[in-house]
Amino acid sequence: MSEYCSVLSSELGEPIAGSAVAQTMVWIVLEHNRPWGAKAVLESELPDAVKDRLLRWERELEGARIQLARRGGDSQGPIRLWLGHTGLGGARLVEWSLPEVEALLDLDVPALAAALARGERIPGAVEREQPLVLVCTNGRRDRCCAKFGVAVARALADQGLDVWQTTHLGGHRFAPTLLQLPAGLCYGRVQPSEAPALAKAIQAGEVYRLDRLRGRVALAEVEQAAESAWRQRTGSMAVDALVAVEQHLRGDTVVVSLRDREGADHSVTLQCRKTGATAPPSCGKPAVTVEGWFVVE
Repeated sequence: MSEYCSVLSSELGEPIAGSAVAQTMVWIVLEHNRPWGAKAVLESELPDAVKDRLLRWERELEGARIQLARRGGDSQGPIRLWLGHTGLGGARLVEWSLPEVEALLDLDVPALAAALARGERIPGAVEREQPLVLVCTNGRRDRCCAKFGVAVARALADQGLDVWQTTHLGGHRFAPTLLQLPAGLCYGRVQPSEAPALAKAIQAGEVYRLDRLRGRVALAEVEQAAESAWRQRTGSMAVDALVAVEQHLRGDTVVVSLRDREGADHSVTLQCRKTGATAPPSCGKPAVTVEGWFVVE
């Protein structure tokens, strides 16, 4: 049995669709080139006032998540801060260059996030045209992320993408895992050799291989799995091919309704089932029953 939870998960064929963090539409990403701990913000070397503000934003903003990001070493110059909204049909990402990290204390991020979601211009911020790619390399949280994530981050950077190493994205057992902003697509089990094809898909505004797609983070887990199944069924790979997703319970199944950008409606019925296998959710943790979302024909 492998000592790495991600290798074991892959060997067991644990379903990947619907495994991304769910219903997370606001992403606050701060450049921080100092060491991280397992609880990245709390165990970082950021000033206490900055830590408190970041954690308050994460608590108060519904569907918000804080990420720290770095490229390695002690960089000089301005500190980057990104604010992303990953909602269907309105994904946006803006960036600030801060003279010092304490400058973020002058920003009303909850108000700015609401304005971003409404499609308004964000004063003082630059609208991002190029995607931002975050690869989890937080080995303090799980050793799989550092062992496998660093190589993927370097390989993608070699393809000309704007790539940053980041803190916990969730789902160590799907490492190496990465997030594409502002689209909000989360991938897992990506290998360094796949970097050219993945970079090409990102740059073209297309979804990469569906057996690597964990899900769209703005959606609930079952909706993520439904989007993957719909793309498998239709062959539609444009990132913006869907404009609305909604789920409905029907007994022990979930019917997910999807509307594409042409206005056509579709539905996928899924059921959460045990696979019969057990595996640790993280390195060193006790094994648990493996479950996944399966399409009901």
